[in-house]
Amino acid sequence: MKVENPDYDYLWKDVITELFEEFLLFFSPDLFELVDFTVPPEFLEQELQTILPESDSNQRVADKLVKLQLKNGSEQWVYVHIEVQGDHKKMFPKRMFQSFYRIMDLYDQKIYALALFTGERAKYNADQFRYEFLGTELTYNYNTYRIASQSESALLKSQNPFALAVLAGLYVIKSKKNVDLQYEYKGKLIRLLLQDKMISKEMKREYIQKLFVFIDHIIRLPEEADLQLIRDLEPIMEKEAEQMGLSMKDTSFAKYYLKEGKKEGKIEIAVRLLKKEHSVEDVAEITGLPLQEVRELKEKE
Repeated sequence: MKVENPDYDYLWKDVITELFEEFLLFFSPDLFELVDFTVPPEFLEQELQTILPESDSNQRVADKLVKLQLKNGSEQWVYVHIEVQGDHKKMFPKRMFQSFYRIMDLYDQKIYALALFTGERAKYNADQFRYEFLGTELTYNYNTYRIASQSESALLKSQNPFALAVLAGLYVIKSKKNVDLQYEYKGKLIRLLLQDKMISKEMKREYIQKLFVFIDHIIRLPEEADLQLIRDLEPIMEKEAEQMGLSMKDTSFAKYYLKEGKKEGKIEIAVRLLKKEHSVEDVAEITGLPLQEVRELKEKE
């Protein structure tokens, strides 16, 4: 059975939004130290539609523009370009410069610019735009990060939870269409998330949930392989994930329980999930039972 390709644009955009503080600390510790995070970051999605070059607007949906409040009271804008395809593109440096000068021109703001390359061939992309014509010269340098060039061992040692998202991106590149490797890497990432890397750090539950969904979606397996992995991980899920109150909705685990529910009966699977202290809302979504019916089952426990 053909595996549907993940929506990499959306996945990266979502995990950066949800874990933005960790993202910024991972990529720019110096800027992170200057930010006053008691003032929530403001994500300027509407402004991006005005700023980005028209020819690229449909191809750059994963880009982020964020307004931050600094501890000294001033503003700092962060522009993140996410190059999901990762192919070598001659015009890419020019596009980065165009975005920079449009933000400067329209909003007169200082800009921290980062190009995040998630594809295998991204190592060939430049980190500089240079223009020269009859004595008129301009050089624009911007920050770049190439997932394909990163060290697996260094990412595993990192104390920053966003390193796990980067590691997932690296494993996507390493495994390509090799189902056995995808199976191995996906299982390893979930174990790292639930056992080795995050529990001891007392991470916020919603952050772990976002990483859980990100990992589950960015490494897609054929249905039978996914179901086998879920069976292998079920003891860990019961012991660790449920103890943290993680929701399985929006993941392949929900599909698994729904499939099991068709065999056992939706009510039986709902009762089993409720006993494991899943919320009535999640149980209703997973099993397809009406919310009121699940509430009544909960009351009977």
